[in-house]
Amino acid sequence: MPSYHNDAATQEEFLSRLQSRGTRRRARKRHPLLRRVIIVATSFTLLLGFSAAALATYEYKKYNGQLKRVNVIQLHDVHIIKPKLQLNAENFLIIGSDTRTGQGVGYGNEAGARSDTTILVHLSAGHRRASIISFPRDSWVHIPSCKAADGSVVAAHEELFNSAFSIGGPVCTIATVQLLTGIAVTHFIEIDFSGFKDIVNALGTVTMCTPIAVDDPESKLHMHPGNNALDGTQALAYVRARYTLGDGSDLGRIKRQQMFLGTVLRKALSGSLLSDPIALTHFLDAATKAITIDRATTFGDLRKLATSLSGLNPKRVVFYTAPIANRDYSPPGTTYSGKVLLDTAKGRVLYDSIINDADVTTPAPTSSSSTAPSSSTAPTSKPSSSSQPPTADTNAGDVSCSLG
Repeated sequence: MPSYHNDAATQEEFLSRLQSRGTRRRARKRHPLLRRVIIVATSFTLLLGFSAAALATYEYKKYNGQLKRVNVIQLHDVHIIKPKLQLNAENFLIIGSDTRTGQGVGYGNEAGARSDTTILVHLSAGHRRASIISFPRDSWVHIPSCKAADGSVVAAHEELFNSAFSIGGPVCTIATVQLLTGIAVTHFIEIDFSGFKDIVNALGTVTMCTPIAVDDPESKLHMHPGNNALDGTQALAYVRARYTLGDGSDLGRIKRQQMFLGTVLRKALSGSLLSDPIALTHFLDAATKAITIDRATTFGDLRKLATSLSGLNPKRVVFYTAPIANRDYSPPGTTYSGKVLLDTAKGRVLYDSIINDADVTTPAPTSSSSTAPSSSTAPTSKPSSSSQPPTADTNAGDVSCSLG
């Protein structure tokens, strides 16, 4: 994949700030690097941290060296709201890159890549709770001016959310998220088709439940009613399946991805992986080869993160979908139909809760520094009362048997 480099001064400033917080992070020069399934990368990051605690020094160096790193963090972005307040935030943007070329039969052979699934994970101060926001790939958004993969500058324009990745990789996607939400992205993780399959296979299987038999010719997913133990290939099909499952929408697929992530999180928090040295070795080898992270995050940081989260109740891991105003939107001046228009008012309530590290039902403090990006920088929706906060989709402690 192409190398994505942010402004050098910005990156150096970011590293300097992180070091001033007492967190040892080293920028390493490395060549940069799940598709619809990335949602699980959060769980794999957590598992990475738990597993790392038991490693000998030489093993630690091996796995740390296998992680691919890129310069993508943009803390000087003018669209970040309350940048000083967010300096110490732990906000992970996790991207599932739909890079299909050369990935074999069943994955297509389309050129380029898109962020087929994108989620933002916010860890509260003290890691008492985690909020996870999914961004529908078909959302109609403003993509700010950003640097493309070939180094050229792309002018600001409106397009589908997932096109930002094909234009300029994670740099443009992060810029788009920061413009949309005002939230500072402080960490980045990416995983693709093959990486996802390898990681699930290293875990063994992931058990998912369906109320009905599933035979989806498009994703090649086959499930019987009740619990099904899915290997890497079937797990990938489960989170990719769309048109023949549930209501056939991308939003239904997001809910299935959230259920999948909840299942993997419960498995991660159970600590069962650590009791099997062989499975642990296979997992660490697959995971560190499969994911790409920002330069400021080290393997040691993942270990510290997971250790601090070990006592977190899964019910305190809450999933949201970016609030939606219209699920069947036709952007003016285009031939698109059936796209998603986001709800700017309810979205503001949700995003401000992340910025202020507050519960989503708690009104954000009134301040000139907390105003949202102006209406000229975001598509507008019909007014929606911010007194009705967005509701959570589910939490990682929920166990259900549905198709979303």
